[in-house]
Amino acid sequence: MSANPAASFTTDFATALIERHRFEEAFVFWHARHADDAPGALAALAALSREAARGRQHQLAASYHAMHTALRRGSRWYPGMLAERLLALHDVAVTSHRLRHDAAQLAYLHQLGVLGDAFPPIIARYRRLAARLETRFENRQFTRHAPARPDRRALLSTDEQDAIDEAYDRIIHLRPTPCVAQPFSSHALAAARRSQPAHGITVIDDFLSEQALDELWRFCVQSTIWFAEQGHGRLGASYDHGFNCPLLVQVAQGVFDDGRQLLNIRAGKHPPRLPGESLHGAVEGYKVQLWLTPDTANLEPAGGGMVVRDQDGRTRHIPYRRNRAVLFDARLAHGAASCHFRDDHASARIEVALLYASK
Repeated sequence: MSANPAASFTTDFATALIERHRFEEAFVFWHARHADDAPGALAALAALSREAARGRQHQLAASYHAMHTALRRGSRWYPGMLAERLLALHDVAVTSHRLRHDAAQLAYLHQLGVLGDAFPPIIARYRRLAARLETRFENRQFTRHAPARPDRRALLSTDEQDAIDEAYDRIIHLRPTPCVAQPFSSHALAAARRSQPAHGITVIDDFLSEQALDELWRFCVQSTIWFAEQGHGRLGASYDHGFNCPLLVQVAQGVFDDGRQLLNIRAGKHPPRLPGESLHGAVEGYKVQLWLTPDTANLEPAGGGMVVRDQDGRTRHIPYRRNRAVLFDARLAHGAASCHFRDDHASARIEVALLYASK
């Protein structure tokens, strides 16, 4: 943080407001600091959230993450304060896949009545730009064996950037999703907290309560938080860039009762068809992976889940099922299985991953 006394006072005062859940007032103060030192303000919030997480103050950590999101990803629709001083986008590299995904989500939200009449023109601009990028890449292909890839990045011209600047890479809508009275099913916590089997993998069906499952799925489908592109059309959402709501924190906090530290929360969204991932691992910690999309969206019910190489060296194929949680040592080699889901916005395969410190 800055050594400037006035800046330090602003930071300390804004932090106190966050701790007292006075978010709007805190946003004004943090924004004032952000205007002069954007990287410093964001780094300070990230450090505060990590410190709160280490102290098991998960709600406070979530508040710092929410402030980071509002400053880094704010739009004139969210959080709606000081919208005239948004961060400008610079040297934006986009993919046609991401543009088409965002257009489909905005159209879905407009159809639900969540977004107003300002959005059909924005959706149209996204789609026109996606088509333009696809044509641009097709014209650059020199052989039949090098088809244009929808996740190939392109830098935008100034005019192209201006056409989407107010909405692209920003949060337009963050669905309010509060805590629920009963987040887990009656058997889930006992199963999660018992000793791990010898092979190191626990599968728990019907993990969340019906209310918590439906609310969390709707949060993921409706919230415009899918900023990370991970290849082959996969998108990701992270804790410090919008994947953050009271219910999610309630679930992450409640899985274990042994005081283990929550290290990370993220979500992944897959395209309708995806080849199986190469197995990866070597991450320190303990992972809980949970699937949210209704089973009716899965066109190959025997697959669509994940592959894990257990502690005995055997490869286990775990089929997709809504509300199925897979708990395992994150060092085990694992990856998503190939999937084939319905091709509409609400049918995308969505998974939530919670990473904890090992005991």
